[in-house]
Amino acid sequence: MTNTQEIKLQPFQMHKNLYFIGNEDVSVHLIVTEEGLILIDTGFPEMHDLILNNIKSLGYDPKNICAIFHSHGHLDHFANTQDYAKLSGAKTYISRIDNDILNGKRDLSWAKEMGLKPLPFFDCDVLLEDGDTFTFGSTTIRCIHTPGHTEGVMSFIITLDDNGDKCVVAMHGGIGLNSMTAEYLTQNGLPLDLREKFKEGLKRLALEDVDLLIGNHPEQTRTLKKMVKVLNGETDLRNKADWPEFLAWNKARVDKLLKSEEEEKAKTDAGIAGV
Repeated sequence: MTNTQEIKLQPFQMHKNLYFIGNEDVSVHLIVTEEGLILIDTGFPEMHDLILNNIKSLGYDPKNICAIFHSHGHLDHFANTQDYAKLSGAKTYISRIDNDILNGKRDLSWAKEMGLKPLPFFDCDVLLEDGDTFTFGSTTIRCIHTPGHTEGVMSFIITLDDNGDKCVVAMHGGIGLNSMTAEYLTQNGLPLDLREKFKEGLKRLALEDVDLLIGNHPEQTRTLKKMVKVLNGETDLRNKADWPEFLAWNKARVDKLLKSEEEEKAKTDAGIAGV
């Protein structure tokens, strides 16, 4: 029996034509459709060859990538996009808002925070709006604007249809609190109400009937445990309980952040009043 302490993440099948092809730090997903291969995010710069090799190891050709969707405009999710698009001719997709990070109009890629060099600027081919839906053969991808982690985070509701056996896959496009602190938002001229908008997004996503949860960082959605289940012979990772549990966890996280900031402000105000 394989357990999570014995093995690192490797490419694996999550559901029929859906695969995980990222690493321990950043998730990248591959969807195989009748119209070509779809990537969800493209990882850190150093993941370039890993992702290509993972695609090949699953028996697919990276030159057949037809679409690259981005969850948001942080460098660890778009670092290899330009090269993969050049290799395959794939169309690239990101929210209209976060496209201004990729093209350099806004310095919010988190390159400097992660100690990385900025990449050459580019524009995506398709600029996503809330509610946009795209069809690739029997696969559909619906986009839901869920700001917070960035102003343009897009979550994806992906419907996979295998001869009538439908599986609804959901990915929140960005849940990191590192870019939702009052300090970060203030320093970067971003609105503090992004935290409330994040919670509103969670409420919208709670209306979705989801079979399988995926994410853009493995530790956020227990990806390693999912892989271990597959290695241990499980063939169906669907679990409707995962999605509401995940959303509730995220509401609790942001509520805790807001409460801690309120308490810290109260202490500071009390100190100033006592001077």
